[in-house]
Amino acid sequence: MTCAEDRLIGPDELAHLAVGARVLAAGTEESAYQVALDWATAELAAHGPVRLIPAHRIAPDGLCIAVTLAGASAALAEALPTGDEPVRAVQAVERMTGRLAHAVVPLNTAAENALIALATAARCGLPLVDGDGCGRVLPLLEQTLLTLAGAHAAPLALATPGGDVITLECARSSVEELVRPLVLAAGGWAVAAGYPVDGAVLAGALVHGTVSRAIEVGSLEGAARFAAWRPRRLCRVRIASLEPSPGPYGPGDAAASVTLPSRPTSVLVDEEDGLRRRFRLEAHNEVLLALADGAVVAAAPDHILLVTGADGRVLDVERALPGLTVDVVVIEAAPAWHTPEGRALAGAVGALS
Repeated sequence: MTCAEDRLIGPDELAHLAVGARVLAAGTEESAYQVALDWATAELAAHGPVRLIPAHRIAPDGLCIAVTLAGASAALAEALPTGDEPVRAVQAVERMTGRLAHAVVPLNTAAENALIALATAARCGLPLVDGDGCGRVLPLLEQTLLTLAGAHAAPLALATPGGDVITLECARSSVEELVRPLVLAAGGWAVAAGYPVDGAVLAGALVHGTVSRAIEVGSLEGAARFAAWRPRRLCRVRIASLEPSPGPYGPGDAAASVTLPSRPTSVLVDEEDGLRRRFRLEAHNEVLLALADGAVVAAAPDHILLVTGADGRVLDVERALPGLTVDVVVIEAAPAWHTPEGRALAGAVGALS
């Protein structure tokens, strides 16, 4: 049964979601993204529209399960999904908890993750919650607002394209160090289902409305899509050089015990207007810290983005090249990330800011 607050995601809404979910998703691997889009399209065709519901519509004791892509998105295009990975992962969590799921929630709504969450909801016959557990993307599974609310990623299940289902019940601090090698051994990617929480907990932890916002943004054109996130422009710069960084999370750094994909990089840029400052952008998977003539002007957990082109396209740090002109913009993170607990949980964020 639906009510006035429910929204159905059908083929038209999926088309808009697919566009809106990419706006802030730097580094989207095109072939993997297309696989995820085809996957979600097929699930809607087979099972019908998905109900999108606000978190407060879930019963306080209704079980919600978060879903995300674990591993490298590029691997998704190499080892194609069978389509039943989501239901196998969700059912495994249901078995571990002894409860049936009431709803699926995206762990984040960037690119493939939004589409896989939708495919999961369609395949499992469950509503999709209008919100996500991060409000942005951070690299580790435990770096979520659900964790801040006291939820635990485990019991967690990984469903692989090879037919395996790997279940984990482990300490909070062990999630990432266990999941990453398992995913690599399983072919490079898996659908992860975890964070089994009641609706009452979810409603207090979620960044609300992010799925519907992505749908609405996807219906817009050009720079209007980006403007919906109310970015703050720091400066327009020309990229001068890139260099491996021995700084935060580099060799010998005490914080290097945190396992992050990719490698630290410093992007040196020159301001093309205003004060003509020299900026240094410290990046690890994404830009974590912006320094202007040595002074901190922005830091994660806020989202620091390199934006290029009139359409407001986000540039992947790994694709930044000397000579490119970009805008450096900042999008404020959800308030919970700016608490002492939020900064500490974010790991690299807490060390840098």
